[in-house]
Order: sequence, then C-alpha cells, then structure tokens
Amino acid sequence: MKLAPGQPLQVALHGAAPAARVAMAGGLAQLEWTASAIGDARRLSPVHYPPEPGLQAARTRDFDGLHGFLADSLPEGWGALLMRRRLAALGVDMGRLSALDRLALVGDQGRGSLTFAPATTPVADKDAIDLDALAAESQAILRGEGGALGDLLADLGGASGGARPKVHVGFGPDGAIGIGDGELPQDHAAWIVKFRAGADPMDIGPVEQAYAAMARLAGVTIGETRLIPARHGAPFFATRRFDRPGEGRRMHMVSLAGAIEAPPQVAGAIDYDMFLRATRAITRNEEDVVEAFRRMVFNVLAGNRDDHSRQHAYLMDDVGEWHLAPAYDLTFSDGPGGEHYLAVAGEGAMPTRGHVDRVARLHGIAAKTVAAIVEQVAEAVARWDAAARDAGVGRDTQALVTARLATIRRAFAG
Repeated sequence: MKLAPGQPLQVALHGAAPAARVAMAGGLAQLEWTASAIGDARRLSPVHYPPEPGLQAARTRDFDGLHGFLADSLPEGWGALLMRRRLAALGVDMGRLSALDRLALVGDQGRGSLTFAPATTPVADKDAIDLDALAAESQAILRGEGGALGDLLADLGGASGGARPKVHVGFGPDGAIGIGDGELPQDHAAWIVKFRAGADPMDIGPVEQAYAAMARLAGVTIGETRLIPARHGAPFFATRRFDRPGEGRRMHMVSLAGAIEAPPQVAGAIDYDMFLRATRAITRNEEDVVEAFRRMVFNVLAGNRDDHSRQHAYLMDDVGEWHLAPAYDLTFSDGPGGEHYLAVAGEGAMPTRGHVDRVARLHGIAAKTVAAIVEQVAEAVARWDAAARDAGVGRDTQALVTARLATIRRAFAG
C-alpha cells in the first residue's frame, strides 16, 4: 500500500495526460506541473499554485502537508474511517502511510475529476446492492464492529467526506442500482445515498429532504434529491452528484477549504465575508457572489450551522472557467458550540439582519436585492412544517426544529 521511497505520484484529470507530479520532502508536498499543463489555460488550483515551471511546495501543513486542492481528494470523516478499517483488515496501519500513500489509495475513485497514479486502491468483491444491509453495516462500523459487507461499503463510500455514512451508487433508467465510485454504465446516473450517524434522529433522511425542498423555495441552487424507501424505518436521503454529470464525464471540483487552504473543521478560521471574497476571486461572476450570499442567509435562518469551508465548492468547466457548485449538505445542525463555522460579520451564535446587511454592504450587494433575498428565504423557511410533513419527518423532530427556527427568526429580526 506504500509507494516506493522517492516515487512521485502522477496527478491528472480523468482520462487526460498527467498534469503534474508530486512528491514529499521534509513533510511538505512538492508539486511540479507538466509542460502540457503549463501550456494549458486551465488552472486546476483556482487560487494558489499557478501552472508555472519549477517546484511549488505546499503552503501549509494544515492539509497533511499537501496542497489544498489535492487534499480535497482525501477521504475524511466517514470515508477516512472506512479506509482505516479496510487497511487494518489487510494488516496495514493507516497511521504509517503518508498523505501521498493515501492519495494513491484513492486512485481514480475520488471526488471530482482528479486521479492519482500509480493507484493502490484495494478491490472489493462486488455483491448485489442492498441499501438496508449497507445501512445496518454502517451502524455496526460506527459502533466499532462490522462484518461481511465492510469491504463493499468501503468500496462504495471510501472517498466520502463528512460524518454521516454514505455510499456512491448509480441509478439506471429501469431503477437498477449500479455499483461504484469510479466508472458507471453510460445510462446510469451517479448518486450519493446517505445513512444516519449515531447521533442523528431516526428520520434524518426526511429532515434533509425537507431542507432541500426549503432551499429550492428559497432560490438556492441545489441538485436533484429523492427519498429511497427502506424496508424498515425512515427512508434514505439521496442526492445526485454534480461532479458526475453523466455519459462518463467528470467535473473538476475544489472545495472552499481546498481552494484558499482554510482548515475546514476550525471554527472561526474564515467567515462568510471570506467565502464571498473567494467566490468573487475564483469565479469572477457577481451572480455567484449573490448566490453565495443567499446561501449564507439560508444557513442562518434555517439553522444549518455545519457550514464549514468544505461544505462549499467550485466546479471547473471544460474551458477552465470556475463556477459556484450547487449547495449540498443542507440540514438542521447545531454546529460547534451552537455556532456557525462561518461567522456573519463576526457573529456565529445568533446572526441578525444587521449582520447580514453588513456583509452585503462589504460586497456591494444592493439593499433592494438583500431585502428580496431575505424575504424569499424567510418565506421558504416558514414552510418547514409543510415540508417536514411532505417528507415524512416524525412529529417529535418536526416540533424540535419548529421551536428552534422560531428562536432563530426572533433573534434575526433583532
């Protein structure tokens, strides 16, 4: 599972010639772009590390010594847990692997379009997909147990981020479920199916579906979502992958964390002002800046405080233009210490309309636009009870969220 000493890792967009090679020296990754990447107008790292001759060392050790846009491909949270367990079963201690070794384990099965060679990804036996069985297995793994489905679950979810268990699958036109985080049949759409984590309510799937419905009413750009019935209990939440648009295509994706190298799980590392600044610098599109502002308002009024820098991302198109990716992981969340990861004009616990207006002024967003966005988002969030009933949220969870949203609404009004 370890690369040979001194062996560099080749980095490429899926299906293309290598764009760079990277090696470790003194605990920091050293990146060297290929001649073809230097001559290409596309920038795989939208802020740092321009495609220029010479070695470029990673700017920080915050991402295991990697360049931020490369570290995005490493699994974290649930995916890292699966990788650790799978390697342990093979007699390998993940703690003894370098960041490059772990990128080699990702190979061509990571998020977005980046691939790494040589790939050392373990291959699991692929059995028929049974989401109920995989959900049960995910709970066993979270308890420190796990059985026969562990390898399959790792194969389907090993490149995942976030704390909640999830698998990457493909849905065919006839309803068949295909397997794989890598290549799927041409007629299969790539989706992510989520299961509940230990601290989640039993109806977390319907909660996230209700939040997706509110986000659409609020004008937030969000991908297609659905609920998948379970044999027992609440249905599973599923969302279509925006980095896999279909027909074998992949889109290069970089999170806000990876783009500006802001540690994702450090509350206060950056704020919403920085998110909007980064969006303007990366996309050069004022509509994207306004969209980022709208998401801030939604996260505040909807109580989504798990809004750290890896919960926002950018996509690169075929000609190298960057755009804000659709919103994802929108749900009710208390956040660290009851605060937002990204503060609003310095306020993380209970941002008000005044804090939102201050961010708008910093970015030249017209007062009329702000008023319209706040009104639309507020009206959407006010439909929580209806959205919750439509999605099948349980009465206890619905009442809990209703009370919290009312508290947020009163504080926001000042």
